[in-house]
Amino acid sequence: MTDVIISRDDILKWDMAETAKGGPFQEILDVDIFVNCIYLSSPIAHFVTAAQIRAAGENRRLRVVVDVSCDTTNPHNPIPIYSINTTFSNPTVPVDVGEGNPSLSVISIDHLPTLLPREASEQFSLDLLPSLLEFPNRANARVWLEAEKLFREKLAEAVKAEGL
Repeated sequence: MTDVIISRDDILKWDMAETAKGGPFQEILDVDIFVNCIYLSSPIAHFVTAAQIRAAGENRRLRVVVDVSCDTTNPHNPIPIYSINTTFSNPTVPVDVGEGNPSLSVISIDHLPTLLPREASEQFSLDLLPSLLEFPNRANARVWLEAEKLFREKLAEAVKAEGL
């Protein structure tokens, strides 16, 4: 087996600024692998669509979508090209790309980070540590204020839905 090394220059990183113009995005069809790991809290434009994939035909470079977010059942799923979560024993699902077009597979394991538990834990810890250090002063800490606001919103929705 040959090791594959991916240069940082070969990784296209996107965030909210790049998606602000709204999709679908041709740029996604122009990469080999697309990894989606957003937190979806409200409707957004689709990142890529089945019609867009079929229309790209043989010119589509995209071959694998890794949907870490796994918003399959969310009506606002920004990647509406598949409808099931995959599993460790069946990690991919093919996308209907149209006859004669190159194949496209989706990985949508809803607990994908557990494939690398140590690495995932270390990265999560590194990302979480600054927020934990702000906790004693949470009245002025953005992340804690936003988390509390989201908690209270969801709590109110749950109370209303349950008629409590």
